[in-house]
Amino acid sequence: MTRTARVEPITEEQPEAILVSGWRVVDVTDPSSPQEISRHETEPEAIRAAREYEHETTQEPDSSPDDTQDYDASDPKGGKNLS
Repeated sequence: MTRTARVEPITEEQPEAILVSGWRVVDVTDPSSPQEISRHETEPEAIRAAREYEHETTQEPDSSPDDTQDYDASDPKGGKNLS
């Protein structure tokens, strides 16, 4: 089954600010049961990991093809560079 991933910040709340200490990739295919897939130091690393995770799951039996949905709407190719 094709999976859906979300990239979200890992935050630390302090009295003066909310600090982003990293980024996580979460499988949100089942919205009632999100599962963390990986953690990354930078947002671009997390985005790449989410893209790869979604793409890999399209190879599983009964999966629909990978769509062009992506995290960067300004990229005319959908931001994916999957050869």
